[in-house]
Amino acid sequence: MNNEAIYVILIFLSGMAVAILIIFNEYRKYKRSNTLSLKVAQQSPKWNKIKEVLENNFSYYQNLPENLKADFILRTYYFMRHQNWISSSSPRLSLYKKTMISASAIQLTFGLNNFRFVRFRTIMVHEDAYYNKLTQKYHRGEVNRAGLIVLSWKYFEEGYANDSDKFNLGLHEMAHALDLELHLTQGRQYNIHRLMAKFKQSAFDEIVKMRNGNGSFLRNYGSTNTKEFFSVAVEHFFEAPQSFRSKLPELYLELCQLLNQDPINKVYRGFKSPHSTHYHNALKPDALKFIKPVISLKPNANILVPIGTYTLLFALTLPVIKAMNTSLPFVMIGSWGGIYLLIVLLTYNIKGKMLQIAQDYLITKNHLLNNQLDSIHLKNIVNISFTYMLTYYRTNISFFEGEEIKTKSVSLYFSPNKIKKLERILLQQNIKIKHNNKWLKKESS
Repeated sequence: MNNEAIYVILIFLSGMAVAILIIFNEYRKYKRSNTLSLKVAQQSPKWNKIKEVLENNFSYYQNLPENLKADFILRTYYFMRHQNWISSSSPRLSLYKKTMISASAIQLTFGLNNFRFVRFRTIMVHEDAYYNKLTQKYHRGEVNRAGLIVLSWKYFEEGYANDSDKFNLGLHEMAHALDLELHLTQGRQYNIHRLMAKFKQSAFDEIVKMRNGNGSFLRNYGSTNTKEFFSVAVEHFFEAPQSFRSKLPELYLELCQLLNQDPINKVYRGFKSPHSTHYHNALKPDALKFIKPVISLKPNANILVPIGTYTLLFALTLPVIKAMNTSLPFVMIGSWGGIYLLIVLLTYNIKGKMLQIAQDYLITKNHLLNNQLDSIHLKNIVNISFTYMLTYYRTNISFFEGEEIKTKSVSLYFSPNKIKKLERILLQQNIKIKHNNKWLKKESS
């Protein structure tokens, strides 16, 4: 290698090192700009002003235990400093208004760890209801995909003036923002997204009841669509939790899980759902001997498709093995055949899943060796999706394991008729089912 080549390599490596240092420095600046430590925030002159506003005007903050108050102020301050605030009636918006509006967003999301409204960076405040040129109507508030939250201060203030009238514009619009945030950033908040999908699917029956005029605990405006239903439910969740749980216990529980809060029991973070203690997923294999399954499904002939693929590959390699210059061709073919049989057996054992529903459990196990039993309590299932893949159904099961949501993916080589039968039984257990990306409804009895 001559000297010129060495110089070129050194220059290239030096350039790479400089580029890495620049990227690292920019990343460090980015992390610093998006991270606000408690110690630094408390040195800000705004800290005490925000704290004073919350102590005198925000009942949710007033009811927090002392060990959570500093974090609530910190998250309120963080939200406030990352917004572009616009007032339609004055050059600048007062710190009081900024604090109250920011606190309404934190009230809604206080139970969610490390949650950020990354899509919403502008808040416009009108003194009263405002005219929207697109709808040609007067609005009190709105949220749009461009990252804009618009509020009428008059109606926002009225919402927090009475904590039990089930009308709260701040919570209503922040619920829309949360809904849209989850929709646009599914990958970042995947578990919350699944809980939101479950809640909206559960809302359908109540929306139908409201539209049919059968009466509901929730304000009738919630029957407009699932988005409005969620926002109206949030208002009732915080301002009339006792009545909410009494009238709609399942929906109340799902909101507790989604927001990780329970206003009735004054749990502001770390909601302990029944899934953490009441329903255990582990079912002992010996117990199945004494249980008669409600349904038991075995893999059909489609399981031969992956096995046929390996058989074809094996057949294509045989001429190559015969043509090899070896004194023991039959030994090699026999060994290769043994490997092929082993692969076939392993493939069938892994892909040939058997599925049962027995004694409140959804059970999957390998059909050939009858091993690798996995059981999930039906009450722990968030939802199940079946996607048809020509020869099998790709199945994703989301479920609670204690307080954590996990996902189990299996390939079910069942016929469409068997899958439909399975779905009907699961729907009767009030489990949310998605078939080819479409939510299914339970058949009326």
